[in-house]
Amino acid sequence: MRLALLPLCLATAVPLCAQWDLRLELPRPSGQNLPQTILSGTSQLVAGDFDTGKGFIATVNRQLLQVGPLLKLEGGLEYSQFSADGSLATGTTTQGTKLKQQGLGLGLNAQVWVPFVGIAGEIGLIQRLQHYTVDTAGASSAKDLSRTWLRVGARWRIPMVVVHPYVAASYQQPTSKDRPVRLNSASDLSAYFRAQGSGQEFERLWTFGVGVTF
Repeated sequence: MRLALLPLCLATAVPLCAQWDLRLELPRPSGQNLPQTILSGTSQLVAGDFDTGKGFIATVNRQLLQVGPLLKLEGGLEYSQFSADGSLATGTTTQGTKLKQQGLGLGLNAQVWVPFVGIAGEIGLIQRLQHYTVDTAGASSAKDLSRTWLRVGARWRIPMVVVHPYVAASYQQPTSKDRPVRLNSASDLSAYFRAQGSGQEFERLWTFGVGVTF
């Protein structure tokens, strides 16, 4: 049966016979709700940026369902890691601070392909289970996070036979989020970190990456 479908797969612009999808993305997270990275009280960020961060997302997807030549549903497992660094100054004292979250995610993703041009739109949901840590001047605290993220993206397949490399971009945000705490002084920083630990981490992600289906 697969041999009979091979000419069809080679003749169309969508990788219909692809069962596995491996993707690596570089995210641009933002919105940790430390307003403009400045505390309005007696402390301020003197280096770094808590409102943005860096990291990566590695994803393995497997095709679950195909409806006609243009629609495909896949399920996947991801590992993601994000971090942000900075130095806080209170008077003459400077403290280094690092925010980091890492963990696994389970997702469902639908692809809608434009015939014969190798372009697809994507929409999916990802349940991310992440470990959130804050380290300030050597003192650490941690919290486990579980949140559902919406992913909307697009991909362009590079024409090749057998394997199908592609480039992808996406916008992601949580389906729900808590409101940030209000920071009026340096003492409010601990309350802010507690709010982070209860789910007020990065508000949104832009990602750009490459992948391959086979």
